Amino acid sequence: MAIWRRVAILGFNIVLFYLLWSVYSPRQDEWRHAPAWGSAPPMVREAVLAQLRAFQEGYARRDPAAVPGFVERLFSREHPLVLGTMPREIFAGTDRVEQVVRTDWESWGDCHFQVDESHVSAAGDVAWFATPGSVTFDLSRFLVLPLRLTGVMVNENASWRIRQAQFQFDLDLGGLLLVDLLLLAWMVANAAFLAAAVMRRRPRRSH
Repeated sequence: MAIWRRVAILGFNIVLFYLLWSVYSPRQDEWRHAPAWGSAPPMVREAVLAQLRAFQEGYARRDPAAVPGFVERLFSREHPLVLGTMPREIFAGTDRVEQVVRTDWESWGDCHFQVDESHVSAAGDVAWFATPGSVTFDLSRFLVLPLRLTGVMVNENASWRIRQAQFQFDLDLGGLLLVDLLLLAWMVANAAFLAAAVMRRRPRRSH
């Protein structure tokens, strides 16, 4: 293999690694301003944060036997909804919410939420929040991704409860477009090299 091709392959691999690494590198500095974004009165904010701290405690302990009590304490009794990080992860109703929480605790990963940096706003008996965090996957302690938890709480009988919650990876996916374009260019270049090699090896017809 020609030296220039080896250099091209090495350079391509370096660029691809950098772009993929940039996708997964946490960029959560802006979350430090989140408390100032919210409009919730101090008493409401503290009540919502207390529930989020209880949420964090449950996700830190990960005791499957505690799932029913966890959901009973923190989630609305009327049509709770949890949205996971993947498109088809939609869990509606208490039974389904218990299912996803149990699955998270048994086999997903350790979630750490920066509760004090949460955005909390409210209007009447409805509050909405956004909380930064991260998840360390059970597959590997080296696999850590930034995470955000957003949701809506309702005041039911003087207790703020989660009506809807959504987990979302807090990733900058803009670099994936460049990765796709690089891969496309690399495939076209290799196809051209292959076609040229085939043409060179094709026997010439004698006249």
